[in-house]
Amino acid sequence: MITLSKIFHKDQFRILIRFPHDQETRRKICHLEGIRYSSTHRGWHIPYDKSSWKAFGELGLAYHIVLRAPEEPVTTTSNSTEQEIHTNATTSLTGTASPSPEPSDNAGITSDHKTAVNSLLPPVGEAGEGDIRLEKGGREVMYSAGKFVLKIHFNERDVAFLKGIRGWWNSSVRRWVVKGTLENLEKLQQQFAFWDDTLYNRIEDIILTVTKPYAVTLYSVPECKDHVMVQVCGHRANLDIIQRISARAYQKENQRWKIPRDPVLIDRILEEYHKDGATIINRLPLLGEDYHRHRPSYGQWKRHWLEKTDTDLRGIVEPYLDALSTRRYSLRTFDSYLGPFVRFVRHIGIERLDQVMSQDIRQYMSMLGARKISDTYLHSAINAIKFYYRHVRYNDRLVIEEIKRPKKGKPLPTILSVNEIDRLLQATDNLKHATLLYTLYSSGMRLNEILNLRTEDLWWDRNQIMIRRGKGKKDRIVPLSGILKRMLELYFHEYKPIYWLFEGQDRKYQYSEKSVQNVVKRAAQRAGINKRVTPHTIRHCYATHLLDGGTDVRFIQELLGHANITTTLIYTHVTNYSMARIESPLDKLMNHRADGRFLSDKFEKSES
Repeated sequence: MITLSKIFHKDQFRILIRFPHDQETRRKICHLEGIRYSSTHRGWHIPYDKSSWKAFGELGLAYHIVLRAPEEPVTTTSNSTEQEIHTNATTSLTGTASPSPEPSDNAGITSDHKTAVNSLLPPVGEAGEGDIRLEKGGREVMYSAGKFVLKIHFNERDVAFLKGIRGWWNSSVRRWVVKGTLENLEKLQQQFAFWDDTLYNRIEDIILTVTKPYAVTLYSVPECKDHVMVQVCGHRANLDIIQRISARAYQKENQRWKIPRDPVLIDRILEEYHKDGATIINRLPLLGEDYHRHRPSYGQWKRHWLEKTDTDLRGIVEPYLDALSTRRYSLRTFDSYLGPFVRFVRHIGIERLDQVMSQDIRQYMSMLGARKISDTYLHSAINAIKFYYRHVRYNDRLVIEEIKRPKKGKPLPTILSVNEIDRLLQATDNLKHATLLYTLYSSGMRLNEILNLRTEDLWWDRNQIMIRRGKGKKDRIVPLSGILKRMLELYFHEYKPIYWLFEGQDRKYQYSEKSVQNVVKRAAQRAGINKRVTPHTIRHCYATHLLDGGTDVRFIQELLGHANITTTLIYTHVTNYSMARIESPLDKLMNHRADGRFLSDKFEKSES
C-alpha cells in the first residue's frame, strides 16, 4: 500500500510518498514532475501544491495517509474515489493533526481549489511522519527534518532573538526556520516555553539521534595485525555487546576496543549490533572484493587504437600493436609510440615502407627538427621507427643507430632546503594530506609507488615499507621512519583505510595522481615556496638530503630503486656535503693576512 505524509524539507512543504518496490509502481511515481528522493526521510517526495496533487491523483493508485499519535498510529485511508477519515486526536504530535477539509493555504492550495483537492486527496496534517508540531497561545512550532519551523506574532524582541540564533524568514511558507540543535532547543524553550518536559525530552532525544548517530565501526591498524579495532559511539550506544567478549581490551587514549581477528567473532558482533539498531561501518577488507581499478587490458587498448586509426592504416598499425603487446610494453609506451609512428607512415607512404633507406629517415627527422617540436617527441619518433624495423618488419639495410638524436640536456633537479621542506610539511592542516607529504619525504617514493601502497605493506615491527613493482617492475624495501609511524597512528585512527594506504573518495580505489600533485602544489604555495614543486621534487630532496648527511651513494641508489648508479650520481652535483668542506681561496687569503683586516672594513671606514 502507498502511504503519504506531509513533510518540511529544505525550507518547503513536500508530500512524502512511500510505496512497495515493484517496477510498475516505481515507474509511475518516479515520472511525476518535481519528484526528488530524500535520504533524510528515506522516500520520494513531490511539491505540496495543487498541480502535484492532481498529477498524483491521475495515477489512479490506492493509498492511505499516515497520521501518528503519541501512543498509537492513526491512519486515514483512501483511494481515488472513496474517502474515510479516522482520527482520535486534535493536538499535532508526530502527525496527529486535527484534519481540515483542505491543505493549508501556505502550502500553495487555496479554498478556490477545495473541490478539486478533495476529489483527489484527503488533507495532510501540518506535521509529517516523525515530525513534532505544537500550537500554543496563537504561536506554532514544528520540529521537522533537523529544523524548527515557527509561526509567531510579530514582535521586535522575538524577531531579534530569532535572528540572534541565526534563524531566517522563509517567505514561501511564511515561517521562521531555525537549525535544530540542542543549543537552539534550549534557547527556544527559554524564550517561548513551548514544550512540557515530555515533549522537550523527546525532541532532545531525536536531535541527539540525528547529530550523534549510534554507530559501530570496525577497522585495522598496522601496529596490531592480529586484532581488529571496534569503536562504539553515538546516542544510546550499547556497550554490553562488546563487553561480553572476554578477549577484548579497551584503549582509552583512542576510545576504541581491541578484539582478536576472528571471523566468527566479528560476524557475531556485526549481527548483534545490527539487531540492536546500530549503523555498521565495516572498514575491514572484504573477502573477494576487487580493490584494483580496472585498467584497460592490452586487447582493449589495441581495439581503442584501431578504432582511432584510419581504415587504410589498420593493416600497418595492427601488427605494430601486436608486437608492443607481446613484449609487454607499458600502455604509456603505446601512447608515446603510436602517434609518431602513424605520422611517419603518412609522410613516407604505405607503399614505400618496405623500401625505406636510412637517408629517408634522416631527412624525415631533419624535417621534424626544423619545426617547433620538443626533444622528447623527437626521441619518441626515432624509438617508434626503430621498433617497427626491428620487431615488426625487420630491415637489415637500415642503420638507425647512426641517426643523430637531439643532445640530451643535463638539468640539475630542483632541490628544497631543509627549512623549506619543514615549511612544506607544516603547510596543511589536513591530516591525510600531511601524512602523504610525510610519507613522500621519509621514503623518497615515486608518485605511482606511493599510490600503490597497501596497508599491509607497512611492516610495522621491522620499521620497513615494502614497495611492490616499482619502476622496472622491481620490488624494494625502504625504512619506516619513527616520526612517520606516529603520524600513521593518527591517520589510521581518523581515516581507517581499508586496502590502499591512501584511498580515493569511494574508498575502493587508490588516490588519484592529480590529487597528490595538487596536495603538493597547494602546500608549496602556502609555505611561500616560489619554485615549481612536484611529488618528484620531494624525491630529489630525499636523496640530496641523505647525501648531505653523509649517506653512501650506493645505499641511496638502492633506496631510490635506480638500476644504474649514474642516475643517482646526479645528486652529487647538488649536495653540499663535499662542497661545505672546500675552503674558498678568498677565505684562505683573508685568513692569512698579516693585519687581519678585510677589504670590507676599508670601505666602511671610507664611507664614514
